[in-house]
Amino acid sequence: MTPSMNAQLQQTLFDLWRIISQGGWVMGAIFLAGQVGWFLILERWWHFRKMEGKTLDSKTLDNKTRRFLDAKGHSDTDAVAALESGLGAKGLLGQLAFSIREAKAQGQEAMVMKARETLHRHVPELSRHLGTLAILAGVAPLLGLTGTVLGIMETFRVITLYGAGNPSMMAGGIAQALVVTEAGLVVAFPILLCHDHLQKRADAIEDECVAGATRLIRLYAGKGTPA
Repeated sequence: MTPSMNAQLQQTLFDLWRIISQGGWVMGAIFLAGQVGWFLILERWWHFRKMEGKTLDSKTLDNKTRRFLDAKGHSDTDAVAALESGLGAKGLLGQLAFSIREAKAQGQEAMVMKARETLHRHVPELSRHLGTLAILAGVAPLLGLTGTVLGIMETFRVITLYGAGNPSMMAGGIAQALVVTEAGLVVAFPILLCHDHLQKRADAIEDECVAGATRLIRLYAGKGTPA
């Protein structure tokens, strides 16, 4: 790291500490809520990639599997093979395909039970931490409001002690009120957007897996059963 970059980093850390110190304990709580929120967002993003069968070397489902999910090619045995082999160890749909194939010889009812068992075991994991993200998105503005009230109280305390003739003495409380309010909104807004996106993604994964499992069971049950 060059001296100029090191100096810039130190200045950034100093400015961050100054802002947190100016807002008091409320600003610290908002900062902590933001860090926890972004950690959970990244954790959910990575978990959803794995549940979708996406890895660093495989960013999308292959075309045959996508065609299978889109119900194009009513008895596409190649797509079924892709589900069984290509996604078997990667995504929730692959795990469903593997469990359904294990119960194939026992009949349709056994395949349905296996699919339900797999879904009941993994679907709750899709919503894990999403409730916490929603709480953090709601708590951050409330913490900002708390900081606003504390800042206004500090301003009135200064006015009571020294009067309103010196604006510079009142600036500290007003600055605290404004900075903490802004911080609460800045932290809450992106967390709220990410929560909404992650919730829709979780629902889409569940719907896609249910549709894929249903279609696979029907194929195994007699409609173009693959070898």
